[in-house]
Amino acid sequence: MKRVFTTLSILTALFLFSCQKEAGFSGSDNGGGSNGGGLLKKLVSKSGSDSSVLAFGYNSSQKIITLNTTITSGGTSTLIQERAERNAQGIIQKIIIKSNQYQQLGLDSVTTVMQYSSGRYTTKVTTFDLVVFVFKDSVELIYDAAGKVITEKSYTDYGSASYRQTGKIDYTYSGNNLATIKNYTYDVSSASYALDETYTYDQYDNKISPMFAGNEAFVFDSPFFYSSNNPTKSTYTLTGNPTQNYTITYTYNAANKPLTASSDIQPGNITSTGTYYY
Repeated sequence: MKRVFTTLSILTALFLFSCQKEAGFSGSDNGGGSNGGGLLKKLVSKSGSDSSVLAFGYNSSQKIITLNTTITSGGTSTLIQERAERNAQGIIQKIIIKSNQYQQLGLDSVTTVMQYSSGRYTTKVTTFDLVVFVFKDSVELIYDAAGKVITEKSYTDYGSASYRQTGKIDYTYSGNNLATIKNYTYDVSSASYALDETYTYDQYDNKISPMFAGNEAFVFDSPFFYSSNNPTKSTYTLTGNPTQNYTITYTYNAANKPLTASSDIQPGNITSTGTYYY
């Protein structure tokens, strides 16, 4: 079920990139903040009658502690509220997640517990207590020699007290920016992965991303927050479907951070806009 919100996060970020998605932020696992032009407080994107709003909250150390996402599509709104609990060193220990979708299952909230070792987040386990059984979703973060997340492997316990592999996400990079994201489903019968979707970031500007969270981007299931710069050309391919091409243009403030963004999506000639609030 955590996968549902991973997907929502990805769709939201993709939508933001379609209307758009600090270097002042720390690139370490601890996150951080910058006063250059102010911290990003809210990001609003619109495409026709659909919209999404991301609202960010920070502690006194300018580290993210809340991330609230509202997605309105087809007249239906989904609200996701995430609250990070950090220790004295600023390391995220757990994330408490609330959503109107969870409430439909009789759950007030679910909790994701992070494991942190040797300066890295290594695993995250989300537990859903449905009374009749306990459902768990576990994600293992795998790093390269440079300390970048290159794979997230997903495992699910459907109440049997044992995990089975369900999928993975692979990442590649170009400097301090994401280059590709590939999402796979694991086929137990063949013990192999099937590619579901691919995001490719073909070009970035040389300006500052409004939200550069380092490896904490993966803690919040928002890998789009990893990149230091802003994508100007990207593509999305759902396996078996035509590729969508995104061209994004921005206006910037005096601190070289985006103020507004507009995008064109082809095929379909779809346009969308985004506004950033600091």
